[in-house]
Amino acid sequence: MSIAVIIPAYNSTPYLRETLQSVFDQTHQPDEILVVDDGSTDGTPAFAESFAPRVRVFRRTRHRPAANRNFGAEQTSCEWLAFLDHDDIWEPNKLERQMQELALHPEADLCYTGRVLLMQRGDTATLGRVVTAPPAKDIRRSLFKSVTFLPSCVVIRRSALLAVNGFNPLYFTSEDYDLWLRLLHAGVKFAACPEPLVQYREHDRNTSKNMAWFEDCTRVYRQLVVPYLPRTTGWLTYFKFLSEREGDLAYAMRKEGNPAHLAMMAKSVIHWPFNDSLRYKVLMHMLYRRFAGSTQRA
Repeated sequence: MSIAVIIPAYNSTPYLRETLQSVFDQTHQPDEILVVDDGSTDGTPAFAESFAPRVRVFRRTRHRPAANRNFGAEQTSCEWLAFLDHDDIWEPNKLERQMQELALHPEADLCYTGRVLLMQRGDTATLGRVVTAPPAKDIRRSLFKSVTFLPSCVVIRRSALLAVNGFNPLYFTSEDYDLWLRLLHAGVKFAACPEPLVQYREHDRNTSKNMAWFEDCTRVYRQLVVPYLPRTTGWLTYFKFLSEREGDLAYAMRKEGNPAHLAMMAKSVIHWPFNDSLRYKVLMHMLYRRFAGSTQRA
């Protein structure tokens, strides 16, 4: 079973060497490694080309990661595709475990894994929370709650990806969630490796939880989850999902100093009062800070 690794890259020199090394160290070696550069200005394509012939590099200009992953899929004839973001790291047995799982489940067209957070703070990286992957039998329920797994966690049959026209390039932050749900509705079978075989790097240059992220993920949910929910209780499920995303956005807005964080947290509590009780403490603190600031200005 031939495998191509597709790495979309943009100004990736701080992390690309470590990312590529994690591919070179795989106990099951891929047949191709494709880096699709998106108009980098820091020498990323030249750096990636220094690993030729093991790495093939394609230079493009200002496309989104979704379009670049699709482009990479078109440049190979390998049966299987493994996506890897330019700043993430694979455990050495990642591909081996997934191909073992796919051999056990020949009806499956996609295999996903768990992940562990790699917290990058300046030059220091430390491992954080482990996110295990749910079993494949629970994938519908899990995807109806959240994205569940990330592109770097996936090996997918190339023909299955092309059959649904790949990632939707109109999305900037939720193209993976959109794809997993479209594959689910298309009848694609999933296989799972629950263990954390991917280190997902969190750093300041990650796509943050912002309004664009919020609008993308709620749009995907409305289009690809809500129509499949029970008519009588589906609206409750939607408001719970909405509340969780509004809470996440409020935390991010507060961290960035955006004064609209208070209104966003209030929306979160109103839409679903039964979520994480910590939100109430945070909301009270936000109100106190806002009131104290107003008093001092007066």
